[in-house]
Amino acid sequence: MSITAKEKREQLINEGFCVFENVLKSEMVYKLNAMSEWTIAQEDPVHFEERRSQGCIIPYWKFPHPAFTELIVHPSALSVFSKLGFDDPKVWSGFVISKPPHAPPLYWHQDGVMWGHPLSFTNKPQQYFMMYYLVDTNHRNGCLRVIPGSHLKRHALHDDNRTAHERDEVSSATNLDLPSFQHAEGEIDIPVKAGDVVIGDSRLLHSAHANQTDQRRTVLTIWYWPAYDSLPEDVKKLIIDHYTKNSEWVSWIEKTRSITQPLIPTYEGETEAATWNNSCALP
Repeated sequence: MSITAKEKREQLINEGFCVFENVLKSEMVYKLNAMSEWTIAQEDPVHFEERRSQGCIIPYWKFPHPAFTELIVHPSALSVFSKLGFDDPKVWSGFVISKPPHAPPLYWHQDGVMWGHPLSFTNKPQQYFMMYYLVDTNHRNGCLRVIPGSHLKRHALHDDNRTAHERDEVSSATNLDLPSFQHAEGEIDIPVKAGDVVIGDSRLLHSAHANQTDQRRTVLTIWYWPAYDSLPEDVKKLIIDHYTKNSEWVSWIEKTRSITQPLIPTYEGETEAATWNNSCALP
């Protein structure tokens, strides 16, 4: 029996994730695979050595490509938010994340950035990722794994207390015996088909299995604020400040504004920005 959009929203709010199938047609998946290969080829080899656990994590504004911009504003993608009850989402960041053949697992982490703010301890919609896998995924080639409900309830992995993507032995995957790479209590796999999209709460603990195959496993991750207008003023200021401090990001906005304008957040108030804090403080 298929799950309704209302049930998917409830799953997203309560468990921290949900999946929509067949969001992108095969032609778009092909185009995005080509874009990803081009993007990866532009990157410095040092990047891949420092980020063996991710494979690579390249922001869309570093090597701008029209196909990534097309994905951000894709009607089928945005219709997913509409089905979930979010009619005016705003985009924040996005990345090409590609695990090469025989690459190690991605470590457990969460991506929340407002752990000093009361909003982070509620079930109100906040920052969501949309993950578009460009190949079919399974345990063997590095599918996503998550711990349902870990965006609202403390888990033993939160004791690690490292920021999500700092460069250290975890990011470089030099010691796979660390808890960050192990099976975790309550974890489940989320295998998907190319063209599906996984939507998740930034606070959700997630990781990915190792890629044991001879083929790349690429995912395009885009971060949105699905209910931007309802966010507190200080959170909006945090978001705007994060934009304006990144010159490459600002340049991308200016170059794509003709089509991305409705998705670009704005704030003209004078409230002091909320504090950026990636260290989980769930009790």
